[in-house]
Amino acid sequence: MSNVSLGHLAFDRGIDSITYARQEGLQALPEREEAPPPDLGTRPQVETLLSLLTLDDALESAIRPQLENRDLMVPARFRQALEDALARLTDAAEQAQPAAAGGDNAGEGARVLNRAVRLLKEECGLRDLLQMYRSALYQG
Repeated sequence: MSNVSLGHLAFDRGIDSITYARQEGLQALPEREEAPPPDLGTRPQVETLLSLLTLDDALESAIRPQLENRDLMVPARFRQALEDALARLTDAAEQAQPAAAGGDNAGEGARVLNRAVRLLKEECGLRDLLQMYRSALYQG
């Protein structure tokens, strides 16, 4: 019989060292409104290593819109940008009202601005209504 000493055996070698993963700390979930959009989520490492560019991927990347500010995909930031746009349009419409009395061209611009303000207010109202209904569904 050969003498097998257990002193040199370590269980973090071989297949164990490949499958063993140390925890680097607990990862907390992002805040409710700060979660990234679903298409920007993390992909499993195996899928990243094995994925190859297909024709479908090439077509999808070709037709995907190019966004200058991807932060607008987060609902809270989009809502803030919508409110900022409404405030700016309202200010511009108020400034265009006195100029509208001066000429026909200025009156047309004021009318367009007022319509844009009205439509944006309607959009914000519909979004508020949607949020209210969504909250009611969550509460049961």
